[in-house]
Amino acid sequence: MTADQADEVMAEYLLKGGKMLAKSCKVCGYPLFEYKGETQCVVCPLAASEEPLHEPEPPAPAPESGRSPAPAAREEPQGEAAVEIERTIVHLCERIRGEQRPDECLTLMKAVERGARALARLGHR
Repeated sequence: MTADQADEVMAEYLLKGGKMLAKSCKVCGYPLFEYKGETQCVVCPLAASEEPLHEPEPPAPAPESGRSPAPAAREEPQGEAAVEIERTIVHLCERIRGEQRPDECLTLMKAVERGARALARLGHR
């Protein structure tokens, strides 16, 4: 598995509403994610199978009373995802400043880069 594959998987989870946590996987060193109420490493399953991990399914929309959502309502989750990614990047940068281990610092810096790529894919900054 390449770092680019790991980047893509983590970016997809961020875009689908997953939350990158401040904790790292003890096996691969990549950040853990909270997705659908579970804390998990999204990279280890990819590395174990060496097959592309299926893209996480988006949350099912809540049923409304016969109305179709307005276009702005459909774009809102992306805005929320961008805000969460930005917060995560800031948190990761704070962790980098105090990190003494070079390998962990590199892992955190890669996560920041992935977050920036995810923001770019969302059309932010």
